Amino acid sequence: MNAQLIQMFSMQDKLNAAINSAWITDDSQDWFCAVLVEGSEMIDHYGWKWWKHQTPDLDQVKLELVDIWHFLMSAEIKQQTASTTEAAIEAAAAKWQQVFEQPTEQQAFLGLAKQLVGKSALGQMPYQEFSALMTSVEFDFAHLYKWYIGKNVLNYFRQDHGYKDGSYLKVWQGREDNEYLADALSELSCDEHLGDKIYQYLKQAYPQ
Repeated sequence: MNAQLIQMFSMQDKLNAAINSAWITDDSQDWFCAVLVEGSEMIDHYGWKWWKHQTPDLDQVKLELVDIWHFLMSAEIKQQTASTTEAAIEAAAAKWQQVFEQPTEQQAFLGLAKQLVGKSALGQMPYQEFSALMTSVEFDFAHLYKWYIGKNVLNYFRQDHGYKDGSYLKVWQGREDNEYLADALSELSCDEHLGDKIYQYLKQAYPQ
């Protein structure tokens, strides 16, 4: 687990640096605000409207958890006081390994989601809430690792196809790119070629 955590934190640092080379020292990037917004989107995918029938879209809930994970990792790296980014990544991975190794009880999703959003609004790291939310939708660490690899690839795919200049198409034949990613993740095995296979899957599905 520690090796996979270090890999994910390192990948997140690389992605952040590709978007903003000074991300570590740029205090204008509010990672907790990003968690708050993604948390609200996650709640929307799960369903909260008591006046109408709603069926939770659990694949999209899990992808929102992965998006939240991107921002929590970024915030954790920034919070570490180590002298180098490499040391900060190792410290951040060790912190989260402790969180994921703790047993978590099955709890109601919406209550946990509201707690996560509330803590994020206060700039606090929602360690237990995030881990418990994973448990509530049967999303274990192995799934988090696999789906993070997938979303990291999608983020690079977006950058490669015009995300910054606004030419990227997020909806393909009436479906969002996240839905195609969920299809790929359900079909592909998690091995050393997963990233390449996901990129090719997306490339074949993307409108030419």
